Amino acid sequence: MRIIDFNQGVDARLVTEKKMKKLAEINIRPLRIAFDHCSMEDTYKAAISTAVKHGITDLSNYLLYNFEDEPDDLYYRMKINIDLCDELGVTIYSFPMKFHPIDDPKYFQNRDYIGKHWNRKFIRAVQAVLNSTKGKIGRGKSFFEEAFGKDIDEFHKILWMPEEFIIHRFKYKDNLTAERWEKFNSLDEMQLNRLKAIVAANVFDENIATGDPSVDEVLRYYQVRRDPK
Repeated sequence: MRIIDFNQGVDARLVTEKKMKKLAEINIRPLRIAFDHCSMEDTYKAAISTAVKHGITDLSNYLLYNFEDEPDDLYYRMKINIDLCDELGVTIYSFPMKFHPIDDPKYFQNRDYIGKHWNRKFIRAVQAVLNSTKGKIGRGKSFFEEAFGKDIDEFHKILWMPEEFIIHRFKYKDNLTAERWEKFNSLDEMQLNRLKAIVAANVFDENIATGDPSVDEVLRYYQVRRDPK
């Protein structure tokens, strides 16, 4: 059976009953609909519902992040898709896509752009999770909650988690991850701000130290490296 795949995402704002009915006449699989900001939630949900109404149940979407959004925004959009899968009985694959200013000469030769609400550690944390999910988030609440957290607090916990602990979640879950989290939470506000300023830069060389034993003890967890094998 031949499949039609429009590689670009459909603009949810332009979706109408008439247009979706026409699209449903061809074997389009999947229908890709962009969902770039939480302000588009109602419009996006309406577009998904219209597609399902006309028999299109294999859907996909692009989720722009690292633009003018906050990390919480990305989490909520991913969760909306997980919930829609259950509510509508459809399959929606989400593909978070990192924004990069391709028209800015400063970034022609590198991929270092960081959005104003993001930092290097958060970018790497999201990428580390996506590496294990092969770049996509599919149907399944339990899988999503294990990967990105059951709620926004757990998502924040993952964002600040050492990259090695994210990639090998089950290996460290009941030992080093638990230890680090306990020590992380034992820091006072000033210590925590000091730690986060360092972690946000995502550079953990051998000489990294603050002179505060409690902060430095937590920083050592970020220096854990993968086994050579």
